[in-house]
Amino acid sequence: MDEPSAVEPSVSEGTYESYGALGLDSFSRSLTLQRKAEEEIPEATSSNHRGKGSYAPYPMIYMEEGNGAELTDVDGNSYIDFHCGVSAIINGHGPEAQEEAVKRQVERGPYFATTYELEYETAKLMNELVPGSDLTKFISTGTEAVMSALRLARAYTGKEKVLKFEGMYHGHTDYALVNVHPTVENLGTGRNATKIPETAGVPGSTLEAVETVPWNDTTLLEEKLERQGDEIAAVITEAVMSNSGLLWPQDGYLEDLRRLTREHDVLLILDEVVTGFRMGLHGAQGYFDIEPDLSIFGKAMANGYPCAALTGREDVMRFLESGPDKATFMGTFSGNPLVVAAAHANLELLNSVGERGYADLYERGERLTEGFEEILTDAGHDVFIPEFAGFFCLHFTDGESDPSQWHDWRDISPHTDAATYEQFASRMVGEGIFLPPKGGRINLMHAHTDEHIDEALEAAKESISHV
Repeated sequence: MDEPSAVEPSVSEGTYESYGALGLDSFSRSLTLQRKAEEEIPEATSSNHRGKGSYAPYPMIYMEEGNGAELTDVDGNSYIDFHCGVSAIINGHGPEAQEEAVKRQVERGPYFATTYELEYETAKLMNELVPGSDLTKFISTGTEAVMSALRLARAYTGKEKVLKFEGMYHGHTDYALVNVHPTVENLGTGRNATKIPETAGVPGSTLEAVETVPWNDTTLLEEKLERQGDEIAAVITEAVMSNSGLLWPQDGYLEDLRRLTREHDVLLILDEVVTGFRMGLHGAQGYFDIEPDLSIFGKAMANGYPCAALTGREDVMRFLESGPDKATFMGTFSGNPLVVAAAHANLELLNSVGERGYADLYERGERLTEGFEEILTDAGHDVFIPEFAGFFCLHFTDGESDPSQWHDWRDISPHTDAATYEQFASRMVGEGIFLPPKGGRINLMHAHTDEHIDEALEAAKESISHV
């Protein structure tokens, strides 16, 4: 094994000699691994959201072990985890019942290229827990589930276009990477928005097949569907805007969305990759009492294992069966026994946690958000923390706009201070509190205790004094 190199800040020289309780010299092994990975992997990681500079001036942090609500990195540093696997961990790291289920399946075999009993049992459990689900199919990732749902909608309706909302992220399929985080100045009007791809490589033909409108504006949605409803196969949405600041629907908006899609024979696809089994046992559709035509689940459904699901009403889902004019749904590892065993065990755990467990989760979440708001405001910062939803977003703001009037991407984007949040998140990592980088979702899990919340609030007091 190579000896670690001398540690250098991952930003400008001399940024900090010490950064919280953990100094830069506390990450020598992580820095060595980062430098090796840079020679073998673009961005030194397989997903760019966890790439270099996430917690500057620290190097990329190489985690080694998770246990309950706590993480340990390769240098032996310990953290309380509020990143929760980008919202995927809901029952803690390594809950015994889930790990035993996975071990049993490993012993039996991870994959057979056939169906198996647990696939049926887990689909049945999903159909019981999800209000809008008559039938379920499993796949590996949320992105693949979105891709499949959009194809299914086009096959079922015979229409070509998809409508999504500005500021919403639905994975990295081309159809979803339109007007995700655009610069507001370049967007044009809400009635006729410029279509801006999130990345290079999105074909112009794909942009032509996607329509967008601002979130939370019933008038613009209705106008769009009246003009183009005969072209639009589906509207895809989250119930809360989870990837762009946690913006909640205005009163009556989801009901209007459901009514208008039905009036124009447009399928409503609810993306529950973030909200499913995090916002509540029955997802956002249970929380808001809305029944979509199709739903997409992932992340917390399997508590960290790569398993997602497409669920929905029977007549639409039957279009995924083989036959002429049907929508194909295939994948070597879709619904493989290993990850479905993990999902089944996790769903049973969530069932046992029940509504009381989710009430406890919300109680701790509200205590954390209220504590953060008080601490950061007392330190002289303008902050906005939306209502807790199994997760929350912490916004440092410019103080020039009233957050209660923020309803869509155009409202929130110009007024938040990402740089200050990033400093705060890095400081918190230095105090042993693992927050998401770059303004992401701060999550809770059922494994968090009151003591974990206390420690996070104490760390916030220390961290914000240096920001």
